Amino acid sequence: MNLQDYQKRWNEKPTLRAIYDDLYQKIENVALTGDTLEIGGGIGNLQIGGGRVIKSDIQHSVGVDVVADAQNLPFENKVFSNIVLFDVLHHLQCPLLFFAEAQRVLKPGGRVIMMEPGITPISKLLYKMGHEEPVEMGWDMNNPCKVDADKDPYDSNQAIPTILFKQDPQLFLSAVKGFKIHSSDWLSLFAYPLSGGFKSWSLLPYKWVYTMLKIEEKILPFLGSLMAFRLMVVLEKDES
Repeated sequence: MNLQDYQKRWNEKPTLRAIYDDLYQKIENVALTGDTLEIGGGIGNLQIGGGRVIKSDIQHSVGVDVVADAQNLPFENKVFSNIVLFDVLHHLQCPLLFFAEAQRVLKPGGRVIMMEPGITPISKLLYKMGHEEPVEMGWDMNNPCKVDADKDPYDSNQAIPTILFKQDPQLFLSAVKGFKIHSSDWLSLFAYPLSGGFKSWSLLPYKWVYTMLKIEEKILPFLGSLMAFRLMVVLEKDES
């Protein structure tokens, strides 16, 4: 799918929009006051109060302010209070290059807020059965990495966020200096997979979405690590 396909599905599916509105609200709840850089803002749905939202993407589309590679950002040092990635980190060829750039362009105390696929025993099974993006748990962040400009930017590994922030977060922190993990939370049990995501189908009627989300909130502490489909991670840059 390209950006136009995603925008079309977004417009067609009120259930999907309601689920994403809930996720965007979670992002806004942890965002700091000040300017925000959204990476992968191609369909332009993020709104954060208290500052500008600069929307960037790897390719131009309506709503994109800056065409840029997250691994080589065209911004001055220490200019953003937040960097937001929604389903972007697992598409990056060299995630550690991105975190070095995030460290550079964030103000002291600034945050990287990521909403990504979460790989749990149940989600891993269903992602492998019904999702075209691979789940490769053997990925090693310490392997040499060089950005290939000719590679499809939609290539991905859905396991990357879980490997970095759930499998061995201390290994990540030892490799990426200057950040601490503010939070790392499992999200999305039933509503998201039942919605079909950006596929054409949905098994969840719009009128049931908010009830389903309320039920999820109550049982996430018990079932999140077993069957969550999403992972929300907030990194905070050192104050120095």
